[in-house]
Amino acid sequence: MRIALAGLQHETNTFAPGLTEAEDFLAPGGWPKQSRGDEIRTVLAGTSVPMAGALRVLNETDVTATPLLWTMALPSGRVRHAAFEALADEIAGRLQDQLPVDGLFLELHGAMATTEDDDAEGALLEKLRALVGPDLPIVVALDLHTNLSARMVAAADQMFAYLTYPHIDMADTGARAMQRLLEFVQGAPRPAKAFRQMPYLLPLVAQGTGSSPVDGLYRTAAARSGVDTMITLGFPLADVPDAGPALVVYAENQDVADAAADETLQQWTQAEPHFQARLCTAAQGVAQAMQSGKPPVVIADVQDNPGGGGSNDTTGLLRALIEAKATGALMVHIADGAAAKSAVDAGVGAVLDIDVGGRTDPGTGAPVPGPWRVAAVGDGQFTGVGPMYAGASIEMGPVALLEQQGVRVIVAEKRMQASEPALIHHLGLDPAELPILCVKSSVHFRGAYEKMASQIILVAAPGRVTMDLASLKYTRSRRRPASA
Repeated sequence: MRIALAGLQHETNTFAPGLTEAEDFLAPGGWPKQSRGDEIRTVLAGTSVPMAGALRVLNETDVTATPLLWTMALPSGRVRHAAFEALADEIAGRLQDQLPVDGLFLELHGAMATTEDDDAEGALLEKLRALVGPDLPIVVALDLHTNLSARMVAAADQMFAYLTYPHIDMADTGARAMQRLLEFVQGAPRPAKAFRQMPYLLPLVAQGTGSSPVDGLYRTAAARSGVDTMITLGFPLADVPDAGPALVVYAENQDVADAAADETLQQWTQAEPHFQARLCTAAQGVAQAMQSGKPPVVIADVQDNPGGGGSNDTTGLLRALIEAKATGALMVHIADGAAAKSAVDAGVGAVLDIDVGGRTDPGTGAPVPGPWRVAAVGDGQFTGVGPMYAGASIEMGPVALLEQQGVRVIVAEKRMQASEPALIHHLGLDPAELPILCVKSSVHFRGAYEKMASQIILVAAPGRVTMDLASLKYTRSRRRPASA
């Protein structure tokens, strides 16, 4: 028995400038490099991605795993269609070469949009379904922020989305999906499906699965007997028709699936007024943090989240820290390769008259001028220890710890969401001992820092990953921002 596996992930922020190119899929910051064939086993071993969980399940059976291609790019603007087509064609070609197989496992994000197709995953699934025919079981592991489409639901026998945001169950989701695929391969009947879409869009900070009302809604769905319910919360920074929360109920027959789907949809529709996205300004957040006597206070720069397509170099919060003389505060991190290289070349103790940040989007804050003292430097190579990047071999390029008026900031060559403590450790600091820890992240930082934080403050400094969805000019989305 043979199972083919492939992975292709990108979360597309259609409001972000520029395009995502083929080279962006080669070595994304924080995530494993693009891999093919048996190389996938080695590169993904011990990591937290869904494919790693799926392979772990197969390793415990006598089923032969046939990995095809695994690749990911950091969230950013629309994918150039030719780059997507090349990857889709490669997956299809490699699958064709391996036929016949008994099943197909796919790890997809679910919110990829290209310059020509708003539903890239739907297009890929249709392509692969046409290749293997209607009978071969296809099971998919998806990101919780999937913008779920009817095309995706129709082409896959069953899909499994992460249950947590922060995404601390990625490998477990891959394992659940693979276990279900093996059941199909062994003769289990394919379920009936009922697909529904909620009538609104949710800002990222309202999607945390550890907070109300999301936690209660998920528990209610999980407790419903006789059905499997997949809920996706959608990626709202995509102006595409299917953006927004959705659900699929899988059941033995269509009537049961439809009844459960309608009931779940009604519960989510009634919950709309209870979703919250309360933020303060950067100056207010810093002032509040400085009044706390217990470290660490975590300030989240939620609108410059590289995990949502943020540039990772806005300066609104950094300026607020310096202006308030927030001694001991640390910002993680500013993606500024030029500043990082200058600091590494100059060495620890050097004082540099250089600008930091503010190079990508002029409208989100100007660079912060020097002088900067180089407090520490590193090569940016370390192994992830946090719940999202655990086990991953991370290569950030040159990194440095800079200091000005008692405020510290890490600068690095590459973008990466601030949910990995190993970057801080790499430069000789302990996040638990910092008076103020500032992270460029919307929700994922909670996985690494929520338990140690004495307080968490969400600030709305300028950035691409806006939480005020009503301020965006949607032209293609069929749904409106939620009304809290």
